[in-house]
This record gives sequence, C-alpha cells and structure tokens, in this order.
Amino acid sequence: MTKTGKYKFWLVLSLIVAFAAGVFGGIFSERYYFHRKRHANIARAQTERSQAHFPSLEQLAQDLNLSAEQQEQIRKIFERNDAKLKDLRTDMRGRLATIRAELKTEVDAILTPEQKQKFEAMIESYLEQRKRDSDRRRESPRKEGPPDKPRGDVR
Repeated sequence: MTKTGKYKFWLVLSLIVAFAAGVFGGIFSERYYFHRKRHANIARAQTERSQAHFPSLEQLAQDLNLSAEQQEQIRKIFERNDAKLKDLRTDMRGRLATIRAELKTEVDAILTPEQKQKFEAMIESYLEQRKRDSDRRRESPRKEGPPDKPRGDVR
C-alpha cells in the first residue's frame, strides 16, 4: 500500500469511527437524557394536576377572613352539593366505561387474533399501572382536616 493509500485508509476509518460515535452518542443521549427528562416533565405535570383542587373551608376562612356565620353557611353549601358531585362522578364513570367498551369492540373488529391477544395484554398492563399509581397516591401523606369538616374538593 502506498503512502497515499494508507493516508486515505486512516482518513476513511477515522470518519467511520467518528460517525459511529455520533450515532451511538445520539441514541444514548436520547434514551438516557431526553427520554428521562420528558418522563420527568410528564410526571411533574400529573402531580401538579392531581394536587389542584378547590380550596378547603379552612383555607377559604383564612384567605377571605370569614366570620363563623359565613363559615357555617359555606359548610352547608358544601354539604348540600356533595351528593350532586358524587352523582356526577358516578355518572361520568359509567359513561366513560360505555365509551371505552364501544371503542374496544370497534378496535377488536379490526385486529387479528394474535393482535387481539397483544391488545388485551396491553390493556391489562395499563390497568395494573393505573392501580399502582392510584395506590401510591393514596399512600402518600396528604394534609387532611378534621373528618367532620368538609374539605370542599370538587375533584
């Protein structure tokens, strides 16, 4: 091999190595840096969303400097509307369940038997993850007022 041939060989090899290093660096940085960052942002947004709620009676009393009479009137309003909110949540859950069942039926009609099996496994995995997340939220310490005082949640 001539001196020029060796030079070209090493130049090409160096470019290939640099290109490969860039590809691997890009893959790993996407996976371990950007992917984690995106999931951290999603988790933070979910946490913020789950913590946002209507202020408690105690918070209203403090922030608005409510009198004892005003606090009692607001407590009665919360108590009267609590049943309406529970009914609405129940109705919404039922309607969502109906829509989900219809959606699943439509998707199942399109899938092959193997795809249906994988789809069922995906759904099961999703439901298990939701249950774990829900259990984790219930276990996390939360500020609770005395049980006889409504918090005023509208969630």
